[in-house]
Amino acid sequence: MISRIVRYILFLCLMAFTALSASAQIQMEVTADTNSILLGDRIKLTFTITCDPSISIKSLVLDSITKVPGFELSDEKEWVEKNTQMSKILTKEMMFTAFEPGDYEFPVVPYIYDYQGSEKTGFSKSWHLKVLPMLTKDEDIAPNKDIVVVVTFWDRFGLYIIISLAVILLTLLAFLMYSYLKRKRKNVSQEPVIKISPSQRAKDGLAMLRKSELWKAEDHKPFQTGLSLILRTYLQEAFDISALNSTSHEIVSQLKKAGLPYNVVDTTDKALNIADLVKFANAQSREEINFSFIGKVEALIDEAESFKGKNPGRYA
Repeated sequence: MISRIVRYILFLCLMAFTALSASAQIQMEVTADTNSILLGDRIKLTFTITCDPSISIKSLVLDSITKVPGFELSDEKEWVEKNTQMSKILTKEMMFTAFEPGDYEFPVVPYIYDYQGSEKTGFSKSWHLKVLPMLTKDEDIAPNKDIVVVVTFWDRFGLYIIISLAVILLTLLAFLMYSYLKRKRKNVSQEPVIKISPSQRAKDGLAMLRKSELWKAEDHKPFQTGLSLILRTYLQEAFDISALNSTSHEIVSQLKKAGLPYNVVDTTDKALNIADLVKFANAQSREEINFSFIGKVEALIDEAESFKGKNPGRYA
């Protein structure tokens, strides 16, 4: 559970850093020769993409600006590419003619590029342009300036800072969750575990068997199967005898080799023999015999435990 949560958090961190790395490898700026023009004048836009040399620019999506009402694309030049040791710079110039006065908010310009074999999309910033009527006085026309908003530190690195903080927060949450679950599991493991002895577990099983009244059911197989299982489990756990996977004869032989008292061996032999006859030979027992063997197995357990107490070095 904990490892699965940690792997999921690490996967999210990896994805975030991958996205951060990809976006940090490329950026596009749009500049213009003025931020206000007269009706009928032309404005020159310059698209500049600075990217890692391994990145290839596939296309520039101009629908967002060519469809702005009141403007018409009048000239478009090819991309000019310059390479340095650390980056690649691509430049493209376009001329637009204004036909309608007003204030225009140009939308972002998407561009599609290929990064490490994967096609991605980046975006420029939006910009504002004012088209003045023909009769505007020269003194009312603002001087030409870059229409692109000055890129601040937050504009350039804000997204990266947010992603980095999110990754740090996720990592911290994962660590705190891991520590909490580890502490909780340690506390649970330190709680005292009450061990039930083989003899007590066998006697509890015999009490339930007596209470169930299977011993007087018409079909004696369920009772004999349950009695045999309780006896076999006790002998295996108490004396390290392979009783669950051995035949009745093999169990009796092992008990004799272990030097257990005669009554323990004799009662085991008789109980397992009756169980085998009922289970495998379709023999029929009697209610009083079934019921009596519950008490006989209880007495067997008491005598066997007494024998273990007299031989503490042999049986832990």
